[in-house]
Amino acid sequence: MFTGFCSKCGKEVSDEDYFCSHCGARTKKGAEKGVSSPSDEMKEAFARMGQEMEKAFQTAAKEIQKAFKTARENVRQARDVETVVCSNCNATSPGDAVFCFKCGKKLNEE
Repeated sequence: MFTGFCSKCGKEVSDEDYFCSHCGARTKKGAEKGVSSPSDEMKEAFARMGQEMEKAFQTAAKEIQKAFKTARENVRQARDVETVVCSNCNATSPGDAVFCFKCGKKLNEE
């Protein structure tokens, strides 16, 4: 069993070790065997999380676009509502208003 040194911290490591017991760095043998390190697993987890977040943002963007379209349609419809003129103060109010916004008189009273 040859003893070498860790390439990261310089401490002694066994020729059979996959990781340094002092700093956790993967040894030459660990790299040769393709042993994944905790940092590799973390990188993979972050990559998956990034993909999931990208999907979520794309879905959110579609929903926001849909909401803005609906809001624009609602505003357009609100502007297209007929108006009524108050017989007391001649202020113009939306056609579905019950009371004048300016003087408070009930609208559409004969």
